[in-house]
Amino acid sequence: MAEAFGQFQYPTPPLGTSASGFADEVAADKAVALLDYVEDLYHDWNEGGRSAGGAVKRVEAEFDRIRAELGDLPGVVASPERLRTMLRHLTRTLHPGALNDCFHHTDTAVCGKRAKAVGRPLPMLNMCLTCPNSRRSSIHLPRYHMSRDLAGEELKDTEHLPPHQQTAIGEFIAMLDGAIEELNDEDGARV
Repeated sequence: MAEAFGQFQYPTPPLGTSASGFADEVAADKAVALLDYVEDLYHDWNEGGRSAGGAVKRVEAEFDRIRAELGDLPGVVASPERLRTMLRHLTRTLHPGALNDCFHHTDTAVCGKRAKAVGRPLPMLNMCLTCPNSRRSSIHLPRYHMSRDLAGEELKDTEHLPPHQQTAIGEFIAMLDGAIEELNDEDGARV
């Protein structure tokens, strides 16, 4: 489709798109940011960072494959461009989160019923700790510590609350403690 103005023909953008291409620029920036993030996850894993969650085996098998193909070992310089090319496919299912990442597969998503209504994953802490699409890594650990510290500070005086709320708060803090423990190194030190 084109509109004629004098002797020149200007392409008409499809309905619902901007003639300036701004939406395409935003989408391209988002794709680069996701790839940067996946690359950070890979480097964290490659340097010995711990991870937990239902998607760990699947994602780390892919990281193993990439490392083996690149020969990305300590003291070896792997091609950054090739690494990014090999990691790019992981960005299709990745939904980064504050306390975990979702490598979303509709068939196994715990948030599946709720996600259908909005057309995207809905990461929530209580679901993501048990979801087979979830992956937490040492990148998330500082956020878990901060959440745990804030929860402990805000919820330290629960004596005036009903017993069920006290139990729920205690379970929430225990859940955060468990997530932290999964990501601590073998000696129990913060990583």
